[in-house]
Amino acid sequence: MKCFNRSRAVLASAAPLLALGLVACASPAAPESVLAPAGNAAAASMTANRGSWNNWHVHDLAPPAEPYTDANGLRHEDYNIWPAIWPDYPSDESPVVYCTDGAEKALVGGDGGSKLAAGTCRNELYIIHIQLNASDAPAPAEPSGWTALPLGNGFTLYYRLTPR
Repeated sequence: MKCFNRSRAVLASAAPLLALGLVACASPAAPESVLAPAGNAAAASMTANRGSWNNWHVHDLAPPAEPYTDANGLRHEDYNIWPAIWPDYPSDESPVVYCTDGAEKALVGGDGGSKLAAGTCRNELYIIHIQLNASDAPAPAEPSGWTALPLGNGFTLYYRLTPR
């Protein structure tokens, strides 16, 4: 990714997130009409029902599109890891995912502590709980419904889908 406007220390701690495409960008605002991907009614509905999207981002850009922030404060990012969970992402069966910047800790200036990403994202169908751990770190408890997605870079993304 070309844009990451954080300190060098945060950049170093964010390497695994950068490999996933989880980055913070300061780009010019897009036209107000660009609030959701064309034809995605679920994304348009979520956007229409919210006044401000500060500290949120949506994974709605097909590569190689450049991330940007729209007039409502919503940062638009690439599809990222979501097609690995839903091969038809984005579609009506797997609507675009919205995340708080805090779920991806490097976006809020932290080094991640014991986890590089932890928190919840959401779409029209699910609350998506995420954890990004080093592959040799303890996994979430098996009976709790977490699914492991090894990334092949020394990290494993754990996620749990809770129907809305």
